[in-house]
Amino acid sequence: MSADPRWVALVRGADRPGTLTALTSVFSTRGVSFDSLATGAVDGGSGSIAVTFHASLRRQQHLVRTVERLTAVQSVVVRPASDPRVRAAGVVQMPPGVPFAPPPTVAVRWSGDASAGQPVIVEGSLADIGAVVLRAREQGALATATVVLSA
Repeated sequence: MSADPRWVALVRGADRPGTLTALTSVFSTRGVSFDSLATGAVDGGSGSIAVTFHASLRRQQHLVRTVERLTAVQSVVVRPASDPRVRAAGVVQMPPGVPFAPPPTVAVRWSGDASAGQPVIVEGSLADIGAVVLRAREQGALATATVVLSA
């Protein structure tokens, strides 16, 4: 675990070959690994790429400036992962018969009946979704997933 802050970057880029490669190259050549990377739906010739990573404020700012200069990139929004404006969705699959509910300390919307073997789907801030997924793993989840929706 890095001592540097965790960041979320939402990048809008052209839907063309090489956009994702150019973005990942910026991080790679600067020695920054992704915690996660997900692509969103393409709409009107552009798509979104959500990246979570750890970096100092200075390195984060340098990465953003470099990414913004890529010809395929249309916009970049970066926020601390703890910012409540960073929204996420999560899915938790528990073993059949095992009840599950998000911790009472988080503000999430959720649906599903884990005890019936259904996936539980949750939506909220990235920090709260992280707490839900952690609790599920501690209680024996068969599968979990998290995706950043917006930053």
